[in-house]
Amino acid sequence: MSAAVLLMAYGSPDSPEQMGEFLRGVFRGRPLRSATVREFQERYRLFGGRSPLAEISQRQAQALEKLLGMTVRVGMRHWRPTIREAAKDLGDPIVGLALAPQYSRFSVGEYHRALEEAASSRLILVECWHRQPKFLEAWAERIRAGLDREAPDVLLFTAHSVPEDPADSYALHLQETVQGILPLIPAVRWEFAYQSASSAPLRWLGPDVDTRLKELRDQGHRRVMAAPVSFISDHAEVLYDLDHLHRRSAEALGIILTRCESLNDHPLLIEALADAVREAL
Repeated sequence: MSAAVLLMAYGSPDSPEQMGEFLRGVFRGRPLRSATVREFQERYRLFGGRSPLAEISQRQAQALEKLLGMTVRVGMRHWRPTIREAAKDLGDPIVGLALAPQYSRFSVGEYHRALEEAASSRLILVECWHRQPKFLEAWAERIRAGLDREAPDVLLFTAHSVPEDPADSYALHLQETVQGILPLIPAVRWEFAYQSASSAPLRWLGPDVDTRLKELRDQGHRRVMAAPVSFISDHAEVLYDLDHLHRRSAEALGIILTRCESLNDHPLLIEALADAVREAL
């Protein structure tokens, strides 16, 4: 059996009515209040009731399969098709590639564990691909277009927060991504902040976006453009957290918060994924 690729993403429900089932998987059996389900349903309705993550991930897989000439599937950590379902009879070896460029044991590490539990084939796990040159250029292209369109005072790089862990490489990988992008874009005032921390009682990486926006307001800045460099696709953390929640916070501060376009199925992103697979093999 020839090698194949499994792209792994977080997953999202196909409709607000499936939110309870989705969240029960995310919460892993912990108590789930009906108010929490309703809250997330309302969030999804703000951007059409359905995350585009699954559709975008499938487009990425189809483009990558065409470029590599090998089988590529998508498996979701918290929805269907699951990582276990997607890995069944897939290939040998399976190249496991999380659709998260920077490694954290709380994100990519969880995808890897799920695949290790599911697959009987030999596995080649791609730990990170945050410095792939074409990934950096794809982001630079999106940011350059956004700078031309929005003319912001400040470019705000953002990333999903994770619990603090001195042994985790995530924060370093984010720094390396930002430093790889900066030489590829015009000189601009830039800052960094974390977003989308959960309510779990842990110490999360910061500062968060709202804290950074207040600092920028106090410094006299009124136009900020976000570049969410830990995400590659439009989904809830981008379409709700950035485009709705933090935008409202910015408006209350007198700041106009915009966002550059997500990578989604940008051709350079697909080439970066292909390069990561080739290097792993």
